[in-house]
Amino acid sequence: MKISLLKRGSRTSALLLCSFGLIIAASAEELKVATVNMTTLLNNYHKTKAAENEDQVEKIDIKKDDDERLSAIQAMQEELRKLFNEFNDPSLSSGKKKSISATAADRKATLAALERERDEFLRRRGRALNQKMGGLMDQIRADVLEAVNAHAATATENVDYVFDNSGLTTSQVPFLIYVRNKIDLTGAVLAKLNKDAPKVEEAPKVAPPE
Repeated sequence: MKISLLKRGSRTSALLLCSFGLIIAASAEELKVATVNMTTLLNNYHKTKAAENEDQVEKIDIKKDDDERLSAIQAMQEELRKLFNEFNDPSLSSGKKKSISATAADRKATLAALERERDEFLRRRGRALNQKMGGLMDQIRADVLEAVNAHAATATENVDYVFDNSGLTTSQVPFLIYVRNKIDLTGAVLAKLNKDAPKVEEAPKVAPPE
């Protein structure tokens, strides 16, 4: 039996809920209703924690590469500062000032190129990481939904409808306020999801690029 997992705030969900209420009124003893907290499942699923850890590891690599670029930029800025101070020395000849000015112009062009390359690097790596994490989270959501369906359809539970009790309506109130004799599947599903969870060593947090 395929379980209907009703999500937050959608018009379709509202219509289904109205239909569900009518069905319950007509045959209260025939239907079995359960709830599940999808936020709890998604946040505590071991694959979510592994994905978050992988995200941190990649951010560490990005920061390491970015630090090298930032160091080169800062070195160029320091060289320009020294050239500016040298140019303002009143004892220098006009010929020397002209030479310093040409050198400074070259360094400014190099600095601009370094800054552009760094910006493009951060955008490229950030975009790639976001796409990767988005794909992982899509798969994690699919895994959790599959686990909820599989558990709800077991002979032990054998429920007809499963509602996400972590969902809020557009008015920011719980989508599912009350169901008589409901069954909460959250703990049982989470235990199954994490049954063979490997130990994940948490990566250190990474500060955002400057």
